[in-house]
Amino acid sequence: MNIIKSYDLRPKTIFKQYWYLCILALICALSFGLNFYAISKLGFGNAYYAAAIKSMTQSFKNFFFVAFDPAGMVSVDKPPLGLWIQAIFVKILGYHGWVMLLPQALAGTASCIMMYLLTAKYFGRPAGLVSSLVFAVTPALVVAARNNTIDTQLIFVLLLATWFLFKAIEKTEWRYLFICAAMVGLGFNIKMLQAYMILPAIAVVYLIFAKEKFYKRIIAGLISIVIVADISFAWVLAVDLTPAGSRPYVDSSTNNTVSELIIGHNGLERIYGQGGSRGGMPGDGGMRQDGNRNGTTPPSMPKGNNAGGQPNMQNGNGTPPAMPGTDGGRQRIRDGGQMGQGFPGGQDGFRNGQDGRGNFGKGGGIAGNEIGNAGAFRLWGSSLYGQASWLLIFALFCIIAKTKKFSFKNLNIKQCAFLYWILWLLVMYVFFSFASFWHRYYLCMLAPAVAGISGPGLAEMVNAFKNKRGWRQFLLPVSLIATSIFGIIYVWSYTALRVWLVPIMSGAAAVSLILMGLHYFKPKKFILIISTCFMLISLLAAPLYWSMTVTMYPPQNVTMPYAGPELASTSEIAGMTPNQGTFNNLDAGTTALEKYLVANYKEGSFLVVSQRSNDVAQFIVDTGLPAYAYGGFLGSDNSLTLDKLKELVKEGKVTYFLVSGQGGFGGGSSDLVSYVKENAVLIDSSEYSGGSQTTASRSNGVSGSLYLFKS
Repeated sequence: MNIIKSYDLRPKTIFKQYWYLCILALICALSFGLNFYAISKLGFGNAYYAAAIKSMTQSFKNFFFVAFDPAGMVSVDKPPLGLWIQAIFVKILGYHGWVMLLPQALAGTASCIMMYLLTAKYFGRPAGLVSSLVFAVTPALVVAARNNTIDTQLIFVLLLATWFLFKAIEKTEWRYLFICAAMVGLGFNIKMLQAYMILPAIAVVYLIFAKEKFYKRIIAGLISIVIVADISFAWVLAVDLTPAGSRPYVDSSTNNTVSELIIGHNGLERIYGQGGSRGGMPGDGGMRQDGNRNGTTPPSMPKGNNAGGQPNMQNGNGTPPAMPGTDGGRQRIRDGGQMGQGFPGGQDGFRNGQDGRGNFGKGGGIAGNEIGNAGAFRLWGSSLYGQASWLLIFALFCIIAKTKKFSFKNLNIKQCAFLYWILWLLVMYVFFSFASFWHRYYLCMLAPAVAGISGPGLAEMVNAFKNKRGWRQFLLPVSLIATSIFGIIYVWSYTALRVWLVPIMSGAAAVSLILMGLHYFKPKKFILIISTCFMLISLLAAPLYWSMTVTMYPPQNVTMPYAGPELASTSEIAGMTPNQGTFNNLDAGTTALEKYLVANYKEGSFLVVSQRSNDVAQFIVDTGLPAYAYGGFLGSDNSLTLDKLKELVKEGKVTYFLVSGQGGFGGGSSDLVSYVKENAVLIDSSEYSGGSQTTASRSNGVSGSLYLFKS
């Protein structure tokens, strides 16, 4: 008797049995391609974090305290876990830009798999595949996955927490809830309070859907809160209880504690802005979305965030380059433009644009307010819609389609899962609509909720249409029409995209609607399947293209990256072409000054001391030598007193001091600069610029003067 089972390994048979895995593999390939293709164009990405990784790999102390500089004088303004992972990758694979970006790319693709698992288990494989695809092509998610900030790592951990939450409710076992709590705690150690934004959804669905007595749910919840707090604040307490002299100064804090950093810079300032004002508009006294306070001139971002020092970029006549603006701040492509190597859309650039107030930069995030005014419709604004809002209308229809009579006597895990995604979306929508300070790539936090709603919702609308269930049967075509109209109107404002992208969107929608009509009068399963595929093409064509622009054109400001056709214009300004070259972290001034400092470096001293991290970040990335930014990222840290500076000068540890023209947001540094100017020798810029005064004045992307303390 032959007990060996025979298998049919023909591709057709394999696809028939495992079609969903084949499609999921294609979605994951698309996701990783968007997340990682041509990643070398970004160089080391955000030099602020790249410098920290360089420093963290030099000693365990720097690693544990996430030190920004090799000397361990100042930390970065983020918790450790995400940066620890990057540092471990670097230790294994070497210090390269792509290595630091790889964990985020992998996390983004792994999250696509999680979206499938979380959705398919309760709503079917087609719903899971749609959710995974929607997640993969969300532009803000792709932007975050191609950056060395750690938002996609956070999302992956939060999706793991969601998995264990659903399992806890389904199995009625506390241990899974406790693991969920542990995941949230780990998320806190990736991006602090951002991880807690899913806690309302967790609390509500657990209290409603857990299958046990209510008092037991309360007890389990209280224990979970303790677990979240313990894991969240273990590292915080370890840092705050370490004597200040034995660790780096906590960057962006006012009292050198991580606790204050959580509450202040990474907490209330995100909601209310610096000084408690709302909206974050220039000149309102609050924290602007470009990182500026008090509405003054925007500061330069850390070197490596742009090619050649973004805030100083000018065209031939000394005026700012064309930034997004026309039609409410959105940059527009000129008629007939061509967007690089076979992609229609126009690399020729965009019209010079201004918003209604004559301000450049609303859409492009180069200078000015990148997120608009606080309000319920902020996410529909010109600078934000393209990042993550494409399917918000569609998600609303999905919610309507899935909303049925609710009975506490007939609760099930499907209702739990869908309500969870609704609550996730609601919390995120409220935060991003009214908070004063965040960057556009933060909108990646919308992606899981929109995807989690879209997959099951589309499946429900297809079934309602197929079975002609009352008024719900019309939700499928109406949702397509409504979502397409909003998307086409947005894309229409980009002149060159009218030529090819609008026809794709409208044509696919028309084909889908025609096939729906055919199916309505002569039902055929394959007709409805094809109609649904064309519907997805219509809805996802624009988000996919927006995501592709990130791979085609590297952002000129890695501190505030975004997706969109505007990137073609900024790449053209920087002299770059699609899919060619490398994102250049150095300008001529940086190179000249760096060479001079390295040539005159004395062992045991700082390479250079300056106020802000962007003055020295690139030096650390390139050399690994101890450059010290005493004011931290914003220049407002009080890590260096006048007495301490005098002591360091006396000991010969401070030789070169770079007085930047940017200054900082906090006080307390003017006495240091005055002391330097009175007691140190100003170095003639020709000594490190090769005689070029212009290059010297813009060294390291900022204006500044170099001083020498003679021993």
